Amino acid sequence: MKKSFNRSYLFKIILTSILVAMNIILERFLTYSVWNNTVSFGFITVAFAACYLGTPYAMAVAGLGDFIGALIKPFGPYYPGFTLTNILVGLCFGLLLYKKANVIRITIATVLNKSLCSLALNTIWISILYRGGITAFWAVLITRVPFIAVMAVVEIVLISILFTKNSKINHLILKTMPH
Repeated sequence: MKKSFNRSYLFKIILTSILVAMNIILERFLTYSVWNNTVSFGFITVAFAACYLGTPYAMAVAGLGDFIGALIKPFGPYYPGFTLTNILVGLCFGLLLYKKANVIRITIATVLNKSLCSLALNTIWISILYRGGITAFWAVLITRVPFIAVMAVVEIVLISILFTKNSKINHLILKTMPH
């Protein structure tokens, strides 16, 4: 018996693998890092997957991008907490943005991701990784707040420009996606 395959599913898998590769490039090679703060645009690949492919694909892009990226070009010792944080970012973007991206949902998703994932969880991971304890947690947290606030604005603006309903880029993407 010949098995048929779903072209839409195959398209999503191929597109996810391309987004993972792009995420690795944006997160590991086209970044600027200063100790515990990194400027990168890998969030665009996760937001793309969240908006057009759905939550599991956004989680895969974020998680696999971090894990494979850490193998290819590590910033330090591998710590699975950062991969977990990235998967949670994909989850949040996917739940809030899949087929419903608007400025309000983008803002909510970004603020949740930046406050809970980037600020809280990643600061905990940094404190654990460098054995700093609670004192180091608060010191690191305070230094990260201004940077994360600026990056939240950047993410909201870029995701809104790229993926909201009235965006020209959104219209081009939707033309190429299979139905």
